[in-house]
Amino acid sequence: MKRSIMIFMAVFLLAATAQAGQVFPDITMSGKLSDAQKTYLGVSSDTFTLSDIKGGYLFVEAYSMYCPVCQRDAPRLNEIYDAVTKADTEGSVKFIGIGLGNTEFEVAFYQNKYDVQFPLVVDENYVIHKALGEVATPTFYIVKLGSSPEILYMKEGEAEDKDLLLEVIMEKTGLK
Repeated sequence: MKRSIMIFMAVFLLAATAQAGQVFPDITMSGKLSDAQKTYLGVSSDTFTLSDIKGGYLFVEAYSMYCPVCQRDAPRLNEIYDAVTKADTEGSVKFIGIGLGNTEFEVAFYQNKYDVQFPLVVDENYVIHKALGEVATPTFYIVKLGSSPEILYMKEGEAEDKDLLLEVIMEKTGLK
């Protein structure tokens, strides 16, 4: 009986997580963004929704500053961001990180310590985390922006192969 309940819960949790092909929630995000970061995203304030972001695609990293895997991934993601930014002459692919359970202080600390160049937002009360189906950290998404933002790719866990993740981003966003 206990095993059946455990299996049911595992299947339920997997089904509740936002998957490729599903709509990415039009979440409200906030953080202390520089003017350059606001311009990059095409937003006018520190609080905005997914639908406010100007671009064709959004790469999302759901992370926590306390996650050792996220810390290990940070340099790889910086390299991926640099490569995509150089290849994306139209500026159609945007990057954002969501600090699940992190305060503004923790997000700023993470951004400074790991020299993260793309915007990071706060999810101190786990509102976004719940909207995403309480995913593990890190989780990566490629979202096609528009009136019904579609998840083109989702991966939970370490980005151990930087080149493979970069290849997926390039393919899914048409930069290849």
